Amino acid sequence: MDRVLADDKKVVQFQLGRDISNPFTVKKRCKWGYPVCIESRIIHNGKPFPTLYWLTCPFLSKRVGRLEEKGNIGLFEMRLKTDKTLRDMYGEAHKKTVEIKKEMLKHYENLQDWQIESIVSRGIGGIRNRETVKCLHLQLANYLGGVENPIGKMVYEVIVEHECPENEIICSGVK
Repeated sequence: MDRVLADDKKVVQFQLGRDISNPFTVKKRCKWGYPVCIESRIIHNGKPFPTLYWLTCPFLSKRVGRLEEKGNIGLFEMRLKTDKTLRDMYGEAHKKTVEIKKEMLKHYENLQDWQIESIVSRGIGGIRNRETVKCLHLQLANYLGGVENPIGKMVYEVIVEHECPENEIICSGVK
């Protein structure tokens, strides 16, 4: 896991367009050194936070948004219904995500059953129904976070450019 640099919180807040209070670590950085994907703490101030990985890069987020606008969530969900191999691989990605969360829960003390259940009952991005895709951003974040997520991998492969060009680095404007 990557270390969190002093300005990372400021950059991530800029990238997401809002304040964040939940502690995180950076899982992946772009070639310019800015966070692309973060791993969020799964319990913060006693509240469960079932979304483990977040795509923060505005460059990638915009491209993923375009895929969603074109109806790709429905296309991926249709493929899950008709492609057993893909469905099995996607199920494994959910299982791996839950395993990571369970391992993280070992570092918390005095958790109540409802907190644990809230975390381990949900898979990728907090999804309860593991036969749905929900959002391509969270699928890509899960893949970039290190999980062999076939949907996230396909999203990554469809996007041709993965990083800002040198003369248009979006995050360089963070103050």
